[in-house]
This record gives sequence, C-alpha cells and structure tokens, in this order.
Amino acid sequence: MPGHDKEYVYFHSGSEATYREVSNKPSSSFTSIPTVDLADLDSGSLVARQRIAREIRDACRQCGFFYVKNHGVPEDLTQKTFALLRRFFALDDDVKMEAHVQKNPAIRGYEPMLETNLDPRTKGDIKEAFTMGDCYLEPEQDYTGKTGQPGPPPHVTRPQNIWPSAAPWWREGLYAYYAHVLPLALKLVRVFALGFGLDENAFESMFRFPITGMRPLHYPPTPMSSTEEHVGLGAHSDFSWLTLVLQDEVPALEVLNQSGHWVDAPPAPGTFVCNCIVCATKRGGSGTPCRSFLTPGPEVDFEVLPCCYDNGDAGDNSQKNPRNYDNINVGDLYIRRVLPARTKHPTSIKYRDVPQEEWSYDMLLS
Repeated sequence: MPGHDKEYVYFHSGSEATYREVSNKPSSSFTSIPTVDLADLDSGSLVARQRIAREIRDACRQCGFFYVKNHGVPEDLTQKTFALLRRFFALDDDVKMEAHVQKNPAIRGYEPMLETNLDPRTKGDIKEAFTMGDCYLEPEQDYTGKTGQPGPPPHVTRPQNIWPSAAPWWREGLYAYYAHVLPLALKLVRVFALGFGLDENAFESMFRFPITGMRPLHYPPTPMSSTEEHVGLGAHSDFSWLTLVLQDEVPALEVLNQSGHWVDAPPAPGTFVCNCIVCATKRGGSGTPCRSFLTPGPEVDFEVLPCCYDNGDAGDNSQKNPRNYDNINVGDLYIRRVLPARTKHPTSIKYRDVPQEEWSYDMLLS
C-alpha cells in the first residue's frame, strides 16, 4: 500500500491492486500517442515492412500505445459496426440477459451495468459490454482448417461463446467485423517479429488458433459534477498480446504514462488505437467503442527472447545479466488475469478457494 504523503493513481492489474506515483515534476515520459501508417504493409516490399516495424517498435518503447491508419479495414464496415453496437445495446434487457455472461463458464456474453468493478473507489463500472472470442466449435472460427486437427479437443463439448436467440443479426454482424480485424492483428504479429529483428514468421506457430476477444462496450452519459466517483471502466492494464480499439466520436480514452499522468488518446477517424500491456481508463461521456484482443494459443509457453535479455553494462554478453523473467504458459497467465476481474462470475466463485498455482485454462471450458 503506498504512503499517504504522496499522490498515486490506481489501476487494476491481475489479482492485486497496482499503484503508480504521480510526479510533480514536468513529465519526462510521453505526452501524446504516435501514429503509424500501414499503407505499405501489403506492398510486397520487405524494406517498407521493416520501416513500419521500426516505427511500431519505437512507439512501443516510448509509450506502448500507437494509432494505426490505412489499416485496410473498410470504413463502411466500421460504420456498420457502430450502428450494430447501438442497435444491440438498445435492446430490451430480457433479450440481452438471455446471453448473460454468468451463464457461460468461459466468461463470454452480455455484461449489464455494474457487473464488473475495476476501481474499488466506485460502486462498479458504469458500462454495458458483450464479449465473444475464440471458439473451438463455432463454424465461423474454422478450427480444423486453421490447425489441421480433425476436431476440437475431446474435453470441449460446449461453445465458448453465448448468443441471444432473439437477435441472430448480432452474431452475424460481429463475425463480419471479426473477419476483418483478426487478419489485421495477425499481420501486426508479423510486423512485431520484424521489430525484434526476427523472421516475419517467427511467431506464426504461436497463433495457429489464438486466444481472441472482441468486446463491444456501451458507456451511458454520467454526471461529471457529482461528488461520487463515476467511472465507465476502471483503470486497468490489458493482458492480451495486442489490443486494437475502434473508437467512436466520444473523446474518453486515456493512457497512463510513466510519470503517473493521464495522456489523452482522442478519437481519430479511420484509425485503431493499439497497445501492448499498458493502462487505460474511460471516464465520463458516452459512446460505443469496440475493443479487440489477440493472445497466443493457451498451449503456448512464453520464453524471453534473447534480444530482450537485460544486459545492463555487459554489452553483448547476455550471460552476465541473464533474463529477468521465467517461462510462463499463456493459458495459465490468461486465467490468472481474467478470473480476479470477475469475482461475481460462477467460474470465479467455483475456484475461489483453489490456489492460483493450480488454475488452468481448461477451467473456462467445463
């Protein structure tokens, strides 16, 4: 717990509260979010892709957040998606609640107001949300085609997603958007490999059937003059490998810099905001953004890349200062981040007395 003689900001990160001290000095860290142009991403020029990779690498080192433009997702599709989100969140509660997140062990589906509470100073997050993602069984995902496996794992007997039966257009519309955003995210995986000085295909095996998520949200107008703290979505650090945020016209996304100051990430038409494990918050205003997440498959074991060892003053001799982090399984990491953020969910309640070291990704599949 931080001391009382200094100012701190709080954000949700895993199962414990995380704090960052607010500096009273002029900020020495980033104060704006860079933009990367992806126009040459499919040009066939390795030199052009390497340039994009350097720009993204520099943006990640600077602040972890960046805009991408000329990304190839059609503008008419993004506008249809915004209309789709508004139509869904305007439905009667009983229609949406048929797909309530607590009816699904995988923690997918509809979240009503106050379902989550990422900021303990508030009564809960003032937002509605709907989560869908990777599913071994849904035909839209083509598990066999992507993996070459004859069928899903034998212990998977029910879909990971849940849908309201009275709104079939919701599933159809989300998958239309998903079918464009996932390929974009996978192209960025190749760019990240180049940014590490690796072959473009270096991470391909990790993403044959990745953990994905798509999370449309609806933030209603909230009073800004009230003495009570109102937060659309409590400040948090994403735990996905890559996040792409499609913003509507409401300026409300902020990024926490290293000095403990919030930096605006305003909407920019024709762009996505991307990040790699940084903090974001949503305060006031109203809107219907859509967040998309990409993480390697749950079977993948992460290892620190040799180029990312902390060499200190050892020059190129990484043996003097070896890597700072042990290997970790992606599925284990995922379950340890998603369950603590969903304390009301039956899956979280079911395993609350089980030590985290014994948690596994399969807990979401049964």
